[in-house]
Amino acid sequence: MRRLLAALAISASALTPVLAQDAPPQEVVAQQQQLQSLLDDAIVAVRAKNEAQACSLRGQALTILNNNLQAFAAVFPANDWSDLQTSLQGSVARCSAKGF
Repeated sequence: MRRLLAALAISASALTPVLAQDAPPQEVVAQQQQLQSLLDDAIVAVRAKNEAQACSLRGQALTILNNNLQAFAAVFPANDWSDLQTSLQGSVARCSAKGF
């Protein structure tokens, strides 16, 4: 549980935008902010021991990341999006194995 919480915290803090350009597309920024919000909410759910909610939020975050991976990499190149994707995939798989 602590490893998962630490991974989520690291993932969420790593999403601070480091912009590749001066004026990023607002849609990409909005999607990144949505992803950040979902990860923050997942951390809160884990701390509250609400595993079902945390799993749901991580699944939503993974969907947003998968749908926007190329755009995020182009606009925020300093972030390790593939590492976050791998972390979320593992987390969602563990949730699925538990029936969430």
